[in-house]
Amino acid sequence: MLESEYGGFCTTFSRSQDRFKLSELTAGLGEVWQTLGVALKFYSCVGSNHTTLDALRQLQAERPFGAKDVKRIVVHASQVTLDHAGWKYRPAGIASAQMNLSFCAATLLLEGDCFVGQFDEKAVTDRRRMALAGKVEVRADPEITAKGSKFRHAVRVEVELTDGSRLERTMETPRGSEPNFASESQVVAKFEKLASHALGARRSRCCATRCWTWRSSRTLRALRSS
Repeated sequence: MLESEYGGFCTTFSRSQDRFKLSELTAGLGEVWQTLGVALKFYSCVGSNHTTLDALRQLQAERPFGAKDVKRIVVHASQVTLDHAGWKYRPAGIASAQMNLSFCAATLLLEGDCFVGQFDEKAVTDRRRMALAGKVEVRADPEITAKGSKFRHAVRVEVELTDGSRLERTMETPRGSEPNFASESQVVAKFEKLASHALGARRSRCCATRCWTWRSSRTLRALRSS
């Protein structure tokens, strides 16, 4: 499956028979645990949007404001983010809504979150979200783009409110990524939101187990880095 000259994993995804190293498949086997480097997503949308949503949440925490208070939002981002998520929103299904930065920012400000419960077929054509999304502009920032792929999600978010005040926040990496990893309480909160409808009363017992696993993995990480 991995090594086949035609239809194998490496040949298919590299579109070649020589632009990969099969030795990497077993490099560090039993010693390096890639799961300890996996990022967590705290919004149900494309990763390019997360830094902007984090910036808006932080700004709201410092100076409370809502959707009705917003006159304009300008997101300065990499060219990759602009191309990937900064296009003018038009209803084209749930996946398209989750891909669009302006629509997701509007969703967060109107709904208080941008998670699973905020996206269904009706949400795609929500007039309130579409109107607010029209106030969000994404611009390519050459300085951010020049930092390369490691900072492709970096943004500088400017919020202009109807009372004339202006707020600004820079985010280089999304919450849940390795440089900006989540706290235990944030991980548990995500689990509870995902599990609440399916598990009901059993949720607290599962959370207790998950917290133990989470603490164990953090201890393991500390030991390996020492």
